[in-house]
Amino acid sequence: MKINSFLVLGLLLSTTSASLAHGPAHIARNVEQTQINEVVGDQAVGVPISQEVAERWWAAEATTGWESRHVHYGVNETGSSGAYVNEVGIQLGDLAINVWNGFGIGNSFNEWDFTIGYNVEIGPVFIIPGYNFRYMAGHVEPSGHAHHEEEHHEEEHEEEHEEEHHDHEEENGSHAHSTYGNELFLTIGTTAIPYVIPSANFIWDLNNTPGAFLEFRVDGDIPVYGETFSLQPYTTLGLNFGYNTMDYYGWNNFQLGLQGTFQITRYVAAFAGVNYSVALEALQQIQQDNVFWINVGLSFAY
Repeated sequence: MKINSFLVLGLLLSTTSASLAHGPAHIARNVEQTQINEVVGDQAVGVPISQEVAERWWAAEATTGWESRHVHYGVNETGSSGAYVNEVGIQLGDLAINVWNGFGIGNSFNEWDFTIGYNVEIGPVFIIPGYNFRYMAGHVEPSGHAHHEEEHHEEEHEEEHEEEHHDHEEENGSHAHSTYGNELFLTIGTTAIPYVIPSANFIWDLNNTPGAFLEFRVDGDIPVYGETFSLQPYTTLGLNFGYNTMDYYGWNNFQLGLQGTFQITRYVAAFAGVNYSVALEALQQIQQDNVFWINVGLSFAY
């Protein structure tokens, strides 16, 4: 089973997703001409593609959708309401470039991601290094993490210490994220197992040193009705190294989900999914609760 150059587009295209998942979070594969994308906050999106598209040296895709919550590495960034997300990308050989944006519905969430990645194949192993520029113009505090933590920091720390933890802490307690993120990422996975893609994704945010995140995930693809309808289950385990919080390094969240994809026409697919993230020690430090959310959308690929 060979991963081809079209996969790197899958890495960068989502909803992921956008986020549906977005930026360096994207992980993809090509199993029997099926592309699996990670979608936000970390759910998977499957978009079946034809053999003709898979063998082309270029490809393009646009995705639009809605999420009841936007969850990024276990952090609910839209509060009690959702977000409208869009993503466009192009693939030229092994190089892929994409742009993702999300706008909150009934909340202040506003984010843009600009991502570039390059796919390298070594037998059944694929390696994708890349760069993501993340701009968060607006966000919502993690659930349950409002003024209590903000007051605690004001009482216990001096202004100089707070600046070292970035300006975003004034609004979001110890949630380690500033408005801008310059993220390097490296994804390693294998297509050696039919219908299953295990992979690992490491992200290092240069703007929020020592902000880093490591995610292990397994994506699956189950044909239900030929090339018309398929299911994409996934599960992830995330470890925080200063990316979401600097108060604890280690277990971040466990996440799982299931998405269904219906191929409407040769170039258009509809998808819908359910997702659940369990907050572990790092997210509990910022009072982030467990999160359940759904996502729906359309994908246009050529």
